[in-house]
Amino acid sequence: MFIARKFSDFSQAFLYALIFLTRLPVAGLLHRVDKETIERSIYFYPLVGVVIGVLLSVAAYLLVPLGSQLQAAILLGFWVVLTGALHLDGLADCTDAYFAGHKCADPEEQRRRILKVMHDPHCGSIAVSAVVVFLLIKFAAVVTLLERINPALTDAWVYLPLVLSPMLARAAVLFLMSISEYARIEGHVPPSDPQRRWELLPIVAIGAVFGLVAAPLPVAAGIACTLPAVILFWRHLWEKAIGGYTGDCLGGLVEISEIAVLILWIALSNN
Repeated sequence: MFIARKFSDFSQAFLYALIFLTRLPVAGLLHRVDKETIERSIYFYPLVGVVIGVLLSVAAYLLVPLGSQLQAAILLGFWVVLTGALHLDGLADCTDAYFAGHKCADPEEQRRRILKVMHDPHCGSIAVSAVVVFLLIKFAAVVTLLERINPALTDAWVYLPLVLSPMLARAAVLFLMSISEYARIEGHVPPSDPQRRWELLPIVAIGAVFGLVAAPLPVAAGIACTLPAVILFWRHLWEKAIGGYTGDCLGGLVEISEIAVLILWIALSNN
């Protein structure tokens, strides 16, 4: 009974994470939503990244006959739809908010203005520009990766960067949550108990080890050195601006981390 109950608890938490981070039609399988399920769901973010990566890899394989550029364009569109543009929205809000408040002389006024703009559903020109630039970079990265893949190869490992990118990006989110605090007074992003933040670090470590062991050594070393630096820079930026992170900061970090992993793979891999 204990094992069955624990399996049910974890499966419900995984389903909640899947529903929150993707647009996969699995809501009918979720039978329980409580505080514990929501807080436990964050432990499964890297696993959701693996699911996203596997679906991207299958789509990439099926689109091979179209050629690398059209293949990449459709794949990128599928990527955005699959995640509901959730993280792109966070990136847009972060860009808008930061540039709206970064020149404020008073730190408290800066914090208030940034949080207000983040909460505003409208996008400014700088936000649109940031999204376009990031999509162009990701498109170019995906094209480059696909052009390096031999269509005659049936080995699933050739699509590994498409799996590692979303998986490590969501592990990066957990790392940020474990070393920073939620910036808003109202609401929260789980875990709500600050003491439980440290419980995220083993999940980050497991995700990083599994991901990096599968990558070529130069790529693994590059990611191991660069991705933590990106996370710490992102943390410093928002700690200084608003005293912590928001959900939008997490979404922006996902986008930055995904692109960072793809670029590092391209730069350091021999394939």
